[in-house]
Amino acid sequence: MKRVVCVLAVVVAGCCFGYVRASAAAGGIDPVFPPAQTSLDQSSYPQAQSSWDLTTPEVQRLIEDRLTSESAFENTRIDVKTDDSAVVLTGRVASDRQRELASEIAKAYAGNRRIENQIAVHGI
Repeated sequence: MKRVVCVLAVVVAGCCFGYVRASAAAGGIDPVFPPAQTSLDQSSYPQAQSSWDLTTPEVQRLIEDRLTSESAFENTRIDVKTDDSAVVLTGRVASDRQRELASEIAKAYAGNRRIENQIAVHGI
């Protein structure tokens, strides 16, 4: 009799555990890995929306805003022109590193657009 009760208890426990796992997979709370531990909060990132989903004016505005807020570009002027296929950077900077940084910023927001870096380097 004890053996039957033990087997029955194991079967019931197994069914309950399976139910908990199934409800977690269906959107319930996972008792092993609670939501706070399984995913990162992406709302804290400055660019929450994929750059592939941005419109052309949004891409241009984001690149311009980032370039003007970057302290490395103080006393420089970089112009940004954007269309559906390309981002064109023009202007003058003092170093190759500034030119490269402008390209990196543009690439971060360009999505599938190509980057045309026409920025001239002149020791200002």
